[in-house]
Amino acid sequence: MIQCLIVDDEPIARSILEKYVNRTPGLQLVGQLDNALSALEFLSNHSVDLILLDINMPELSGIELLKSLYRSPMVIITSAYAQYGAESYEYNVVDYLLKPIPFARFLKAIQKVSEVHARRSKESEDPEYVFLREDQTTHKIFKKDIRYVQAFGNYVKVFTTSDMLVVRKTLRDFATELSGSLIQIHKSYLVSRSYIQFMDRETITLDQQEALPISKTYRENIPKLLTH
Repeated sequence: MIQCLIVDDEPIARSILEKYVNRTPGLQLVGQLDNALSALEFLSNHSVDLILLDINMPELSGIELLKSLYRSPMVIITSAYAQYGAESYEYNVVDYLLKPIPFARFLKAIQKVSEVHARRSKESEDPEYVFLREDQTTHKIFKKDIRYVQAFGNYVKVFTTSDMLVVRKTLRDFATELSGSLIQIHKSYLVSRSYIQFMDRETITLDQQEALPISKTYRENIPKLLTH
């Protein structure tokens, strides 16, 4: 089931899209919002697969919302204006629908969404790499190359075998997404088993002689994690 969020400041447009979503097998409406700021807050606390997104909205436009998202769900633009099409595709939108939107055209866009969703689902079964966005650039990073991750305010520093990226992401996100590759040794550090050289009660030393602190909270559980 593809979970869908409608973001549009026009009540009639939201109503039409709601009917379309409810008539389409495989879609589940999880919410509808009348502005992009509310959508930004919603997306910080909820995960959705697809946004049906208007562009011209007060305070924050649909394009500005896309720029603000670290990891964007699939997006179908629903707009009365054709001139934003080229710019929107810079943010990998799946389709661009011009209002008024015929149901048949909506279904065609959803078919594209289904294909992208199926491809992403297949790729997610292969845990070899992650995509990390630093500023305006998205990097493909192989998990085996991540040595350790350090909390850095509202960001994390990701230290790889060849580089260091500053990514807008929480340490908890990394702990969840890379649970098979990284272990937590401190509230501010995740470490790859592959690069640990030795450890004592206070520190873990990596292959390039970085000594990272071990906190009391995680100390007793680390030996067990290293054997799994």
